[in-house]
Amino acid sequence: MKDDSDICHVCGMEADPGVASVEYHRMYFYFCSEQCRETFLENPGLYAAGPPAGRKEILKRRTLHLAQAPDEEVAGLLVSYLGDLMGVKEVSIEGERLHVSYDLLRVTEAQIEEALTEVGLQLDDSWRERLRRAWVHDTEEIELKNLTAKPSSCCNKPPGSSD
Repeated sequence: MKDDSDICHVCGMEADPGVASVEYHRMYFYFCSEQCRETFLENPGLYAAGPPAGRKEILKRRTLHLAQAPDEEVAGLLVSYLGDLMGVKEVSIEGERLHVSYDLLRVTEAQIEEALTEVGLQLDDSWRERLRRAWVHDTEEIELKNLTAKPSSCCNKPPGSSD
């Protein structure tokens, strides 16, 4: 029988002993990849409750605009590279538009953008695109933080009131 140290708390896969563990509330958490470790560190309260056995997906579909359209060989490599990220469901490229579907509980648009810059691709740097990306990053962060929030008291009454 596997215990919690054998399972990644972000994606549910088998933990890799080569990935550094994290101590959170005097408990140690183990991960299958550095990506899952980073995802946990961004929102530990969301993932500390246990492995994602019954956790639902939060699917997002985004279009990222690249500075220039990649040639066919680079596009194929890019689709393969992004497809290997945890949580990425579908990737396609149309000219300078990169369409990606992903599970927000496993990867964020910011992490996808970081992966793009790691392979040397530049995103459209116009003010409109920078603003759109900042808005998406903010809304995704708020959505993840809201998932960790405890429900408030009912009917706008302070906790413990008898009325």
